[in-house]
Amino acid sequence: MTNQPVDPADARAIEDVLNRVAYILDTHEYDRLSEVFAPDVSFDNPGRLTASGLDEVIAAFKAIATPAVSHHITNVVVDGVDADTAECLSKALALRAGGQVTAAIYRDTVTRTDAGWRVAARRISPLG
Repeated sequence: MTNQPVDPADARAIEDVLNRVAYILDTHEYDRLSEVFAPDVSFDNPGRLTASGLDEVIAAFKAIATPAVSHHITNVVVDGVDADTAECLSKALALRAGGQVTAAIYRDTVTRTDAGWRVAARRISPLG
């Protein structure tokens, strides 16, 4: 993490995008992922989902037989890289069918686009 200050309005917009990812996944509206992911997004959740590019990410989520019931993002830290890029670190909890809760660390790179902030890369490190 670079630990450069981020304008408070940008930090809030970035956190909003990260939160919206969870809501879109929870409603299984995968075709809306363009609202939160960049077209060239890189997504890496080892053993569960690895994909490059928005279309591949959407197809991969649609292919998950038993998606999580509910995603929760917590402890978000946003560090600036430059005026249009930030690195984010957060904790995630996912409620699975049957009541199991899993935890992970999300490492996101977000970029400013003409449409607003978008996740350009997400790397998930499962915990436990």
